Amino acid sequence: MKRLYAAIGLFVLMGSAANVQAAQCRVNGGPWQQIDIGGTLNLQVPVNVQLGSDATRILLDGVRLECRFTPYGGTPAWLQDYWATSNLAGPAWTPGPKFVNQGTGLRINGTYHNTPVPDAIRIATMPNNAIGVPVNVTPYILIRNNPTNPIDVRIGDNLGVLRLRQTNNYNSSSTALTLTYIAANNFNISPSTCTINNNYPIEINFGTVHQRQIGTNPLTTPITSNRRLTYSCPQGGITTPITITYKGNPSSFDQRLLVMTNPDVGTALVRWGAAVQVNRSFLTQITNSVGGDDVTFSLVRRANSLPAAGAISGSGVLVMGVP
Repeated sequence: MKRLYAAIGLFVLMGSAANVQAAQCRVNGGPWQQIDIGGTLNLQVPVNVQLGSDATRILLDGVRLECRFTPYGGTPAWLQDYWATSNLAGPAWTPGPKFVNQGTGLRINGTYHNTPVPDAIRIATMPNNAIGVPVNVTPYILIRNNPTNPIDVRIGDNLGVLRLRQTNNYNSSSTALTLTYIAANNFNISPSTCTINNNYPIEINFGTVHQRQIGTNPLTTPITSNRRLTYSCPQGGITTPITITYKGNPSSFDQRLLVMTNPDVGTALVRWGAAVQVNRSFLTQITNSVGGDDVTFSLVRRANSLPAAGAISGSGVLVMGVP
C-alpha cells in the first residue's frame, strides 16, 4: 500500500510541473516564439516613422504585436497571463540615440504616456484559449516648437527599445519581451512653428518696366524691391543661429536667380551686398524668439538678350532652418 501511495505522489508532482506556463508572442503575423519561464524574448522589428494625425507627435508605427497563453492540455480554464509595463523588466521605453534630446513616450491602448512611462500599466490579458491577443503599444516622439531641434531619421536607425513583462494569476513565474525598433523609412522634420513674416506670402511686384531697363547683374540692376523679413517663435526664450534658404528652381543662365516664366529673366535675393544662390541659404539669428533681416529682390535679364515683352511671374519659398 505504501508503494502505491508513492507512485501516486510522483504522478501528482509530474502533473503539477506540466501546469507551469511560459508565454508565446509573435510580430506581424509571423511564427509564434516561445518565451521560457524567467526568460526574455529579444526581437528586432522594422517600423514606419510618420507624423501623427494631430501633428504633435512622430509615431513609430506598423508593428502588430500579439501574445497568447501557451497551449497546454488539461489546464484549468480560469488561468490567465498578463502583459504590462514593469520595472522588473527595465524601463518600458528607451529612445534610440537620435531621440535622446527629445520628449518620447508610449501610446498604450490609445492613451499617451510620456517618458518615463509609469510602472505596472496593464496592457493585455491572455485567457487560457491559445488565441493571440493584441498588445497595443506604439512608441512616439514629441515635437517641440524649437528650430534647434531637427529630426533626421535614416533607414536602419535604432529608434528605441520596448520592454514588457508577463505575469499570471496562478503562480509567481514571469517572462519578458524586448522589442528593438528599426527605421524602415527615411524621415526628416524640423519641428518648429517659428515663422517668417507670420507665414504671410511675400509678394514682389516690380511693376511695368522696359526690357532694356533690366540690368544683367543682380547687384547693380536698377529694378529692385526692398523687403523686411521678420522671424518669430511662439515659444519664448529661443536664442539660436538660423538659416534662411532661398528655395526654388534656378535660372538656366545664372544659379543666383529664381527662374521666371520668361527664360531670359530671373529674380535674385540680395542680402548684405551678396546674392543668395537659389537653394542655398544665409546665416542669421533669432534672439529671445524674434529676429529680422532687410533684403532686396532684384530683377535680372540674361546678358546680350532682350526679353520678350509681356507679363512675367515666378515663385519661390523662404525656409527657416538650423545650421
